[in-house]
Amino acid sequence: MSPIDLLIVLVYFAAVLFVGIRFGKRSESMESYVAGGRQVPWLAVLGSLIATEISAATFLGTPGVGYAENLGYLQMGIGSILARFAIAFLFLGAFYKLRCLSIYQYLRDRFGSSSHYTAAGFFLLSRVMASSVRLMIASTGLHVILGLPFFWTMLGFAALCLVYAGIGGIKAVIWTDCIQAIVFLTAGLAMVWSLQDLVGWSSILDTGAQTGRLEIFQWSPEGGILTDSNWFVLAALFGFVNSLATLGTDHDFTQRMLTCRKLEQARRSIVLSGFVAIPVSALFLLIGVGLFAYYQQNPDAGLPMELVNELNQVDSDKVFPHFISTVLPNGLQGLLLCGVLAAAMSSLDSAMAALSSSIVVDLYQPLLPKKTTPNQQVWAARIFMGVVAIALVVIAWSLQHGGQFIWLALKVAGVTYSGLLGVFLVGLLSRRGSDRWNIGAMLIGSATTATLLLLSEKGYLSLAWQYPMLIGVATTFLLGIIPTEKKEAEPQAIS
Repeated sequence: MSPIDLLIVLVYFAAVLFVGIRFGKRSESMESYVAGGRQVPWLAVLGSLIATEISAATFLGTPGVGYAENLGYLQMGIGSILARFAIAFLFLGAFYKLRCLSIYQYLRDRFGSSSHYTAAGFFLLSRVMASSVRLMIASTGLHVILGLPFFWTMLGFAALCLVYAGIGGIKAVIWTDCIQAIVFLTAGLAMVWSLQDLVGWSSILDTGAQTGRLEIFQWSPEGGILTDSNWFVLAALFGFVNSLATLGTDHDFTQRMLTCRKLEQARRSIVLSGFVAIPVSALFLLIGVGLFAYYQQNPDAGLPMELVNELNQVDSDKVFPHFISTVLPNGLQGLLLCGVLAAAMSSLDSAMAALSSSIVVDLYQPLLPKKTTPNQQVWAARIFMGVVAIALVVIAWSLQHGGQFIWLALKVAGVTYSGLLGVFLVGLLSRRGSDRWNIGAMLIGSATTATLLLLSEKGYLSLAWQYPMLIGVATTFLLGIIPTEKKEAEPQAIS
């Protein structure tokens, strides 16, 4: 790394640490530590949502999709925008009414403690797995760019995020996310400028059109409605359901929406984030198309390769970091490196905060003695955050050869999201349901998703990768609305 690149990275690290510690001070109670005292400006929440959504999976994985496939990934954005309206006016209304510190407390109020604890357990499992995938993606990118050992790269990421997120809680996460959003969007635009200079966008668009990489919509299924994952109806439906699960039932994303002063501000932030996410995704997909055009004009024997079905082919997920390390000049290389760091840290820090707060609020706090002070509860959350960081590093290490980045992230999350979204929909859309019955419904729904996904991956079942989660959510919901038993009174109030 050149001196100027090193300086850019060090300035970025210093800015993130300063902002995280500065804005995260005075977290003396659990409400302040996990909900920002409900005083965070909605624009900061919007910036944090954008940063967390556009994780390393987007920054590094989406250009890989643009390089190897086309722009069809954007079809999911249509369903995602519609889902945000549903979250704003259905999910958030229920959460704000109860002033939840954890969204899974809603399930205690609606059904009882069994649903509450089961959903919290599902979240912990899903978020640990999904965040481990994101950590693996970012570490792989830096490993390719800088040649750093994979393990030590992961450890450095986790340690840095642990410092400011552990000190300041959700406020530190939100304000540093705003910086990180600016950094990786600037890096993306710089990459566009670089490709324009090296290839020219007229040439990029011509190459993209000739190879089908500029195609977005596929209105009819090719090969059957059960097998074509690029069919518009299936992609948009999955975008809707997946966004409902991600933004409505995953505390990692929903936690920051609970920090706004008023419900209307939270609704504004979630709806607007959808209209920002689509052009940002398009930007990084087009970067992938630009990279394909560049390497068509400038063949590179050193492109990263992988073995697929006994054939050696370009590893599309590693083309972008390879380009950064071998083509970009000094200065731009440092900026793009900061973009990778920002994309990774914006998702890793929020995952640490959400996981530790859920462990304390949902599982640990009910077991604490009544004389436990708020400051002791905050320190418990910090200790659990350290445990979470260790778990993420260990699992990310085991997933380093898990397949194409962007699709791997979606598949891993879909298993537990099936149970979570299904049971939340039972509570929000019906007056039916039973506390203990929900446990079985969630387990069966997620097991259905995992089984279908495994059979598909092993080649025993020909099914588009979106179907397992869609079927799992439907299974959980249909099973959940069978009983009409009313919830028994719970002695423990929501705090």
